[in-house]
This record gives sequence, structure tokens and C-alpha cells, in this order.
Amino acid sequence: MNGKVTLTVLTLFVLYVAAIQAASLRHAGVSLRCQCIKTNSKFIHPRRMEDVDIFPSGPHCSNVEIIATLKNGIPVCLDPEASWVKKLIDMIIKSSKKKNKAH
Repeated sequence: MNGKVTLTVLTLFVLYVAAIQAASLRHAGVSLRCQCIKTNSKFIHPRRMEDVDIFPSGPHCSNVEIIATLKNGIPVCLDPEASWVKKLIDMIIKSSKKKNKAH
């Protein structure tokens, strides 16, 4: 009987520690799963965008995720296969290279 109680307490402790670790990763900005359930392929003018984040595929998600934050604060998942999104990413990369050359 004492062994079952010890095993139960130990199991609960391990689950607690795992939950704390997952929560701390989430607060550190590390997502443990895909952020985009649905993507938008309709054109959004870049002037309406405040920021664009690109998340490469990895162990957390097998998809490349592109999330545009609009100027009104709403995040929108963009379809990385849409031609206008590809052009937008190319413009961002070119702009980034120009900034790096200037420094």
C-alpha cells in the first residue's frame, strides 16, 4: 500500500514538473504546436500590416507559418503558397539585405 502511495505522489510530481516546464516555454515565446489552424490566401495590402513573422517548420509544427499582424492588432495567418505572400517574403528579404549592407 505504501508503495502505491509513493508511486502516485511521484507520478503527480512528474506531471506537475512537466506542466510547469511547458508553461514556462509558452511564456518564453516558444510555441509547442502550430499557431495557424487556417490560412488566408486573399490579398492584404502591405500598408495594412504592422509586422510579419515567419516561423519555419520544426518539431513544434511541420508547416511554415507566416503571421501578419495588421495595424488594428489582429493577427492573420497567411498562406505561404499564395503568390502574393511569396512576393511579400521576397520583398522583406531584399529589404533586410539592403539594411544589412548599409551597416
